[in-house]
Formats: sequence, structure tokens, C-alpha cells
Amino acid sequence: MLLIRQLDLDRNEAMVGMLFGVFIDIDHLLGIPDFINANGAGNLANPESLLNSGIQWKSTLHSPIAVLVVAPASVAFRFAIPLSFWGIHILMDTVQIEYLGIASFAEIVLIGLLFLAMMWTELRVFNTQHHDCERSTGKFVSWEMKRITWVLNSVNPLSKTKTSSSTA
Repeated sequence: MLLIRQLDLDRNEAMVGMLFGVFIDIDHLLGIPDFINANGAGNLANPESLLNSGIQWKSTLHSPIAVLVVAPASVAFRFAIPLSFWGIHILMDTVQIEYLGIASFAEIVLIGLLFLAMMWTELRVFNTQHHDCERSTGKFVSWEMKRITWVLNSVNPLSKTKTSSSTA
């Protein structure tokens, strides 16, 4: 999200970035049925059981071999965002596994710092757009909630108003 904001990507570019940088983690959900069969549904809330279950939580998209699919797609579409965001995702996974650990204090601190960087970036955009009026924390939160609502409504097919075509 921070990279999308920093690069000032439009909605379509941001969606591609999210697809290759975030939504590839949807494959983790595919391991849940195997985990439940092996360990029971009650252990889904047990982090120790989840981490030591031996279940394959990641698909091939999380391995470097996936570059054989992602790179040609990026070249074919003349669009560097898929390869860039996928590469950053793989780099982040590697740093987490090799250096930070899963749910470690260092990982939590890093996530906190990234959250603060995102909030600072959002506040900077808010201040730029509202330079001629009173700026307050309440107005910032209200502005951010309106933006989030707009994004959610724009991707929700049920929120689209249907136009009635009446003929005379």
C-alpha cells in the first residue's frame, strides 16, 4: 500500500500491484482444509500448531520459479508493476523467514514502522489537498474514512446504482 501511494498509481495500476503484491497470499487459505483434517478446527487459533503443522501453506507463486510466469506476463503487457510488486513480495517473505521470524518482535516493529510511514504519507497528502482550510485530526480521519468508503463502494458490485431505462 505504501508503494502504491508513493508511486501515485492510478486505480488500475494499484489493482495490478495489489494482485501481484498482496493477493497472491490468498493461496495460504488453500492449506486450511488440509490443516483442519490433520489437526482439527480448534487448532486454527493456535499459532504454534499452525507453524509446525507441516502443511504446505504457499503455492508456487511464492517461489522464485514463478518469475517464469510473472516476467513474461509483465513483458507481454508492457507493464513493470506485476514483476516489481511480485518481486517485492518475495523479498519481504525472504526477509521475514530468514531474518525477522514469524510474528517476532522485530517483525512487529517493522510493520509498525511501515504503518507509521503510511500514515505520514496520507497526512502529507491530506495537508497538501487542504492547505487553505483548518486541518485537524478529526478532519483527517473523516477525509480518510470517505476515501476508504469510496474505494470499497467502487469495487462492490452491489453498491452500483442501476439506472432504469424507461421508454415513453
